[in-house]
Amino acid sequence: MCDSQEKLWDIYPLLGKANRTKYLLNHKRFAIMPIHFPVVVEEAQSIDTLIAIVLNIKKTDENNILYFRGEPSDYRDQAVTPSVFRGYLDREHHIYREMQRFNDQEFAVDKTAFDKLARMQHYLAPTRMLDMSEDVLGALYFALDQPESGETGVVYVLEIDRDQVKYYDSDAVSVVANLAKSPLTNDGASKDKSKTSLHRDAVRFLHDMVGFKGQPSADFLLHDVREEKSHFRPLINPVHLFSVLCVKPKYTNARLHGQKGAFLLFGMNLADANKPIKLLQYEPSQADALRINASLESGWHPIRKLTKIRLGCDINLKSLARLGVTKPYVYPEMDKVAEYLKAVHKEDASL
Repeated sequence: MCDSQEKLWDIYPLLGKANRTKYLLNHKRFAIMPIHFPVVVEEAQSIDTLIAIVLNIKKTDENNILYFRGEPSDYRDQAVTPSVFRGYLDREHHIYREMQRFNDQEFAVDKTAFDKLARMQHYLAPTRMLDMSEDVLGALYFALDQPESGETGVVYVLEIDRDQVKYYDSDAVSVVANLAKSPLTNDGASKDKSKTSLHRDAVRFLHDMVGFKGQPSADFLLHDVREEKSHFRPLINPVHLFSVLCVKPKYTNARLHGQKGAFLLFGMNLADANKPIKLLQYEPSQADALRINASLESGWHPIRKLTKIRLGCDINLKSLARLGVTKPYVYPEMDKVAEYLKAVHKEDASL
């Protein structure tokens, strides 16, 4: 059909949905061929320009969904990385339990590990998830809210394959979310209850669900999953453990509801359990140019196009507030509204 990854990507937008699924996800010829593409970079000097850029983005498939994510600085190839992978991975299982130990009443309505991680993310605890929003102005607020010294924010526009979007009750989501309960390495309880043991066995039986089923590490993970799904079948697809999933959550809080939020849920790095799945890498032939990581198979993550919009210095929270996007818009909780009102009225009193 084609003789290179580049040619395959060139014709990707021209393929019908059935052919994309057949050739990019399921067909053995391409099962080992990752699809990579450059990150499109744009500059926005005003909110009007930002909106115009978004409106003119051409999707690879009109049925796909655009999500937005704001970051306070251009982290380059380290961008789009969950907070737990920034120095907390070896403490993830402790953070997961300590958050519930100190705030058990907050988790009373949460039935699954994913629900609990979503709530922890809401309160800024380190998790293996990334927030996204269908609201570009909400994402812009996050890019501007806590600027780093000498840096300007970035808004990422992620085109997500609609066929790979999962819901909060998905079995694959349960499997990946429950990784948070396991220590990174053996903590003395059992040599097989750890992410490193899971990683070892999942790599060994990557395309052998039955073989993976017989491993003690898989039994420990199955036990954790069955805490929320008691009738979960004892067949875990090892590929899911190395995937990035786009998940639509339950809107259990006003912030998620207002932003129409979703999450990217990260599994383990196929090459190294101690490192994150790296979505971005530098183009080998172009300095400072980024692309989607060429080692990632297209079926293992849902991103089909990524646009990075660098924000000019003239885009700020005051200009965003003129459009009604303020702290209460993004953080509707009472304490955040109170913080906003104190700041606004203190500023008014000083005039």
